[in-house]
Amino acid sequence: MPLPQPTSTLLTLPPGTIVRVSTVFYEHVGMLGDRLVNGERTVIAFSARAGGFEELPLSQFAGGRPVTLGDYPGCLPPGVVMQRARSRQRQAYSWFTFNCEHFVRYAHGVAVESPQLRQWAFVAGLLGLLSVGVR
Repeated sequence: MPLPQPTSTLLTLPPGTIVRVSTVFYEHVGMLGDRLVNGERTVIAFSARAGGFEELPLSQFAGGRPVTLGDYPGCLPPGVVMQRARSRQRQAYSWFTFNCEHFVRYAHGVAVESPQLRQWAFVAGLLGLLSVGVR
């Protein structure tokens, strides 16, 4: 469901609820945090820009783009999800081995993977095959 949501709705969602913003080439994902900054819900995310972990107000995470609320994967309680997320504060960002999707899945205790990375790898492989066939 696209935002804006009434503030009261955002405040009732559990910490760890996934949020997404679309960029030109991919969707950046994060999780609603368990803190407020000036009355605004925080987002815990893992980004290339920050070089890894960041916790910032939802509006800053969105950067003027529409935000979509996602699901709550796994069955870990919100407090454990937040603890697992914050345990990665010193982890370096990597497009291939630990990006925003890996981070969110790690925090929720589900299979650590990046479906978007897998899709990009498939497209790159397909383009490679097509370029070989053109020769």
